[in-house]
Amino acid sequence: MMRVIICLLFLLSIQPCFSQSDSIKLKMTYEDYLQIVKEHHPLAKQAKNQIELGEAYLLKSKGGFDPVLMGGINQKYFKGDQYYSLINAGLKVPTWYGVSVQAGYDLNGGSQLNPQRVVPDEGLWYAGINLALGKGLIIDKRRAEYKKAKIYVESSVQEQRVMLNELYLQSSMAYWEWYKAYNKMMVYQEAVENAFVRLEGVKSSANLGDKPFIDTLEASLQFQNRLFNFLDAELDYQNSREYLEIFLWNDGFVPVELDSNTSPPLEILSKQIEPELVLKIDSIKANHPELLNTLYKIEQSKVDLKLSRENLKPDVNFKYNTLTFTGGGSIVDNYSINNYNWGADIKIPIFLRKERGELRISKLKIENLEADLAFKTEQIAYKIDMTINQWATTYKQITIWSRTTEDYRRLLDSEKTLFDIGESSLFMVNSREKGYINARLKLIETITDNRKAEIKTKYALGVIAG
Repeated sequence: MMRVIICLLFLLSIQPCFSQSDSIKLKMTYEDYLQIVKEHHPLAKQAKNQIELGEAYLLKSKGGFDPVLMGGINQKYFKGDQYYSLINAGLKVPTWYGVSVQAGYDLNGGSQLNPQRVVPDEGLWYAGINLALGKGLIIDKRRAEYKKAKIYVESSVQEQRVMLNELYLQSSMAYWEWYKAYNKMMVYQEAVENAFVRLEGVKSSANLGDKPFIDTLEASLQFQNRLFNFLDAELDYQNSREYLEIFLWNDGFVPVELDSNTSPPLEILSKQIEPELVLKIDSIKANHPELLNTLYKIEQSKVDLKLSRENLKPDVNFKYNTLTFTGGGSIVDNYSINNYNWGADIKIPIFLRKERGELRISKLKIENLEADLAFKTEQIAYKIDMTINQWATTYKQITIWSRTTEDYRRLLDSEKTLFDIGESSLFMVNSREKGYINARLKLIETITDNRKAEIKTKYALGVIAG
């Protein structure tokens, strides 16, 4: 009865794996998987929008220099009398150099009109300039926003790379964990199958008197241990599979479930360090997206610093308009240099506490960003060295351990042969098999670590996304 229960438990436990092996297996390589992530993951699409976002900010900043059409009417009537009627229309064109060009037309009238607003019956035309001679002459908020937006366009390219690098790192780690879990499960499945066959053989031999019945207990214990380890490995595989599906999408909106017959390749080649990657270390500061982003932030802060210094100047605004009308001729015919209006005003806070505070804040921001840049540079250089060392070491370990694993297999095969002719014990076979299983598991771990080290090195260099 116990034998039947054990057999049923074994068959039910590994049935999913048997059913998969009986069907056509779909192999998903790392390259195929990463291509799916690149083309369909929502974060990949979000990263691609960064460029458009930068261009949108630039377009918004250009709006500060858009010509503005103006116009209005203001009238008052009381007891049938028109007190005043003020009608005006105009065009104002800001320029890059702090000068605004303007032109317009005024048509005013009424019995109670302010004398300052009196114009000829046919109206009054004007054209002139507004000029900031103090604050705003070198730079103003409008020009500062435009300069920062242009820098943001460049930084958005690097922000895209940062987002994609992070996505590819996380998705790659998920793939290699899935690869490791699957291959470890396959090792344990094979071990369970071998232990089950051995248990049945030992029982048959014991019934025939060729083996002592105590061997059946040892074979049964080995089978139970293998089955326990298999179930544990199967759980790890299921969890890693669930996590892998987080990165599988269709068109960035529809999550995709991994086909039950899809698996990673059983044979994965280790990777050596790519010489061209090592050459990138010398130019890390000029190419790493995170460092470039910090440099762009410094450039934007320098624009703010320049604006803060400009704000220490007094407000000095000058306005000049030439005036003309159409009565008795054209606008040009009635033009005279003696017809004009002009004005100037000046304003300056006594203590300038707000302006001095903004200037200090801008300087401190730059100092902090420069310190952050220096720290990030050293931190990234350390990570590169660490991951390159891990990459090189795991490659050497794989070369050694592949040979070691093969030697463990040969020992097991020899022990099985001796056991079959009665010159070895079940204990020795199980011991050799345990050594071979552990060697295979360690080789899978090392291959996984090698491929992870490759990805981590590329991430540290900021080049996963190209």
